[in-house]
Amino acid sequence: MRVRHFRTEDLPAVLALWNRCMGEQFPLDAPLFEQNVLKDAHFDPEAVWVAEDERGNLLAYAHAKVCKEPLGSAGMFPEQGWVGALAFEPDDAGLEAGRAVLQTALDWLKAQGRKRVSYGSDPAHLFPGVPAEQTLHQQLLQEAGFTISDHIVVDLVRDLADYRVPDEVEANLQRLREEYIIRSCTPQDVPALLRFLQQEFPGRWYYETVKRLDVEDTPRDILILVHGDEVHGFCHTFWRGSKRIGPSIYWRGLLGEAYGGLGPIGVAASTRGKGLGLALLCKGVEYVKSQGATRMAIDWTDLVDFYGKIGFRVWKRYHSASLSL
Repeated sequence: MRVRHFRTEDLPAVLALWNRCMGEQFPLDAPLFEQNVLKDAHFDPEAVWVAEDERGNLLAYAHAKVCKEPLGSAGMFPEQGWVGALAFEPDDAGLEAGRAVLQTALDWLKAQGRKRVSYGSDPAHLFPGVPAEQTLHQQLLQEAGFTISDHIVVDLVRDLADYRVPDEVEANLQRLREEYIIRSCTPQDVPALLRFLQQEFPGRWYYETVKRLDVEDTPRDILILVHGDEVHGFCHTFWRGSKRIGPSIYWRGLLGEAYGGLGPIGVAASTRGKGLGLALLCKGVEYVKSQGATRMAIDWTDLVDFYGKIGFRVWKRYHSASLSL
């Protein structure tokens, strides 16, 4: 068994390895791998590895990241590194190979001067943490010195056949209609949207919105809550027509052909307490359904009760995993 750097021609074998190991829960395809690894602004060809046996069969895969550009106001995270993903055959040879590529990733991050490492939650992440059902992954991470937190974040899911905006939400919007409107973002709204994000969510959500606007033909799949000429809330939605594969539709292979997703979502601090966050959520789900989606997901949250108000249920669970180098 040897560890070497990933080569472009390894992509089919990496996808096959990944999907043999965890495709039932996290089916990975080439567009997502290319977007979040090979074409990501933080990609480093020296930080993607495979392990293979003497016949050239892939046994394990890993990639690591450090920031190469600021994540909005959150900056460059100079002490932070990430192991973005780990895949390995679930047998003795695969476990040995998984340990080897994980240690190679940690050695690389240490050489970059990183003092802290997280599994997942990296820029253009695939996972917000280590999936709860991946006990072998947790085992390898713990062997390498990671602490697995008891705190869980989740992805949520809902079938949309029976979805409609609750009457009380519609009534609240009617009461507030002279002050607030929820609608699709237009190109003319983009400067106000970015000003809002810089003020209210200037870190990763601002950064990820800019990245999305760079590739989409139109900003219409971002819903905005407007008060006059100012934006007071935003909601990303995703569906089959989205050019950016948002985190809520990473695992769209499990959602069916008519898939959808939502998030991030947020309203201005000064606007909270009026039911407008819930209204923005409800209108976001309605918008996704109007694009033809029949099943949708919301990613990386611990607000289970909030989303549960309109029928979302827990789909996937993740533990944070961290290591001090």
